[in-house]
Amino acid sequence: MIESFERFAHTYGEYNIIQKNIIKRYLPFLKKRVVDLGCGSEGLCRYRDFEFYLGIDASPSMLKKNPCKTLLLDFNEKRCFEEIKKYDFEQIVSFSALQWAENLDFVFREIKNLNKEFLLALFTSNTFKTLHKFLDIKSPIPSKETILKSAEILNPEREILTYQINFESPMDLLKYIKFSGVSGNVCANVSKLKKFINEFPFDYLEFEIVVLASDKKFLNSSNGIGLAK
Repeated sequence: MIESFERFAHTYGEYNIIQKNIIKRYLPFLKKRVVDLGCGSEGLCRYRDFEFYLGIDASPSMLKKNPCKTLLLDFNEKRCFEEIKKYDFEQIVSFSALQWAENLDFVFREIKNLNKEFLLALFTSNTFKTLHKFLDIKSPIPSKETILKSAEILNPEREILTYQINFESPMDLLKYIKFSGVSGNVCANVSKLKKFINEFPFDYLEFEIVVLASDKKFLNSSNGIGLAK
């Protein structure tokens, strides 16, 4: 998945609307010393001060735009977690990255082995569900059920968020997917894509996010349904 983020790193910060909503929602629950897996370009130090912050990402282009302290590492590799263990931190966080893990069981097991508090948000396959169904596309990211099953090793507290963004035209909707860098390099059937553009049968994208936390106090108890604009 790195290729997609590398290609659109220059526009990601303009289109990652939902990701920013998630960050702002859970920012009050972050500890003073954190490691951020899959930090991308949106460094959390943009939003508040930390005693210690370390962002981890496998995309050099993303890290060039990130103003925080970062390391070029891949959370799909054991070496990433061996490096993380060298630092003094309280909490491992990740907002909208781990759904791209090559092996969720591996990543969650490594997070458990860190023996730190955690707060993790992962998009599910219900993201873009209506569009994927119309275009007959299989989502490139795991289902809510798959994520929760893999996360059992963490014995987490959890909550589910849903969001919706509305668009004025089919091209605006498709442009959002393209430049947000989270399309997963999935290609649609050309004829079905043309039908969508011509008919514009629905004007929205939906998003579903699983949030996993080591303690219920890290979760936001307000309604997990939102309209992002």
